[in-house]
Amino acid sequence: MKQKMKMKLVTNKERNVIQEYLLQFKVDINQLEGKLVRIGRKVFLVDEKVFEMAVEIEKEMKAAPYALGVEMGTLSRGFEPSIELADVISELTDVKTVITGEGEKLFSYGRDVFVQNIVKGKVKGERIVVNEENEVLGIGFFDGEMLKNVIDKGFYLRGKKGRIR
Repeated sequence: MKQKMKMKLVTNKERNVIQEYLLQFKVDINQLEGKLVRIGRKVFLVDEKVFEMAVEIEKEMKAAPYALGVEMGTLSRGFEPSIELADVISELTDVKTVITGEGEKLFSYGRDVFVQNIVKGKVKGERIVVNEENEVLGIGFFDGEMLKNVIDKGFYLRGKKGRIR
């Protein structure tokens, strides 16, 4: 018999795993507005009032929702970010790489971006990737020579998962 998924607040251990991931963007988990809730392996950022309503509905229906709030990522061997995480933390961080229009095309199609298409933010590590209008495109990893695509907004359309590296 298949076990029913339950909606739970993330544990302190899970919270620490997520915080460790966010620290590379200089974001404190306490800056996030709402509750971090786990359904299965997926983590969602949920408004407190919405969470309270979901708890009541879960009790009444005896089943957890499939999704709730904004999907932040997946907990497995670590924390794997979702594209929505980039949008949520983009206003909270300056750990960004700005790319040209040509770089935007490459990145949005799941490709890596050459250093000549990077306008600003050539610092090694995982970075929020934005275009020259400061629109979030996704998350990349700059290795000093190339901006590798971790996850981008086009991955939904391509039907693929993020994080290739």
